[in-house]
Amino acid sequence: MAEHSLYLEDRKYLEMVGVTSVITFDEEEIILQTNMGYLNITGENLHITMLNLEQNKVAIQGTVSIMEYKAQGTDLKSKGKNILTRLLK
Repeated sequence: MAEHSLYLEDRKYLEMVGVTSVITFDEEEIILQTNMGYLNITGENLHITMLNLEQNKVAIQGTVSIMEYKAQGTDLKSKGKNILTRLLK
């Protein structure tokens, strides 16, 4: 199995190995595909400061609030901000 590791410093700086692609990103949510499944990162002022898909590495700065893994094949459209919509139905 390919390497997958995370380093989070003070919830402000995140380095990762094992990232295969960036699905979507904005200042409040980043969704990455990793060799361990999808990783949904939510927070504030999130910015991808380094991306090297040849080496499967990414670095993110901002305030990290939640990091959540989802299995491959998960419906990404039902993630993140849409949870409030689903709860209010």
